[in-house]
Amino acid sequence: MKKFTKSIAAMATALVGLMAAQPSQAAYPDRPIRLIMPYAAGGLSDILARALAQELSDELGQSVVVENKTGAGGVIGTDIVAKAKADGYTIGVISQGLASVNTSLYKNLPYNTLRDLKPVSIVSTFPLVLVTSPEKPYKTAKDFIAAAKTPSSAMNYGSAGNTSTSHLTMEMLKNRTGMDIMHVPYKGESQAFTELLGGRIDGIFATVGGALTLINTDKMRPLAVASKERISLLPNVPTLKESGIADFDVFGWYLVVAPAGIPDDVTTRLSQAIMKIGKSAKFQEAMKNRGMEAVGSTVEQATKQVKDEEQRWAVIIKEAGITVD
Repeated sequence: MKKFTKSIAAMATALVGLMAAQPSQAAYPDRPIRLIMPYAAGGLSDILARALAQELSDELGQSVVVENKTGAGGVIGTDIVAKAKADGYTIGVISQGLASVNTSLYKNLPYNTLRDLKPVSIVSTFPLVLVTSPEKPYKTAKDFIAAAKTPSSAMNYGSAGNTSTSHLTMEMLKNRTGMDIMHVPYKGESQAFTELLGGRIDGIFATVGGALTLINTDKMRPLAVASKERISLLPNVPTLKESGIADFDVFGWYLVVAPAGIPDDVTTRLSQAIMKIGKSAKFQEAMKNRGMEAVGSTVEQATKQVKDEEQRWAVIIKEAGITVD
């Protein structure tokens, strides 16, 4: 009887040890993931999100479902991510405007980017190009800047909207050069293009993806790219640095974020997956076809990007007196 009791006790001890050796939770992910897109379906941001969702689904072995949650310039969708359960099953894709610009524009945002959100990985970047109409006299960026510095030039420029990347980039150029040029905001880049082609504005900082067809058909004249190096899609277009503006490096970017408090191992899993996707020839080609560059970054690199851009745009916004509509 004693031997039987000891045997039962030994079996119980072994069973407890076996149970203790098992993970307390299923490996992440074990169910579908929501990818919140704070912009409307059909645009560049949405196309990026859906391409990323497919790649993440393949990489993680679970469905990644894009949900468009629009409103308030992307604030509503971003806030949904910030207030979601921090388990990695609700993540979002946001632009640099939502990540690093809004903090200087809005006093009462429902979230704080670095307090309530966890930067996971930079997904892609996209270059900007200063363009004008072929009917305008400006042949180079130097021509454009010189004309805009002439007293009573009455020049104006368009943007994809107040506080958009195109708006802020031109304000940065104004700040650096002393140009006197009036801002005319539009409801999206395509509307600004229409006005440029009609000769009603003098220039715009356009996304390369949006402007490329018009450039290649000679309907737009590219003057300079805003990045520090020339880009492969427009190899013959000089940088602003080559045009005499030192240390000018502006580009748009998209970032995957999760709710703050997400477990470190889940964040690492997502970040590593996105970095792998960024090296995928298929994803790189999909991004290139839309005028973007696939990236993929560590959590630390993504966090630094958000902080650095917050500081840079806060200065421009303050000096230019930019406010939200």
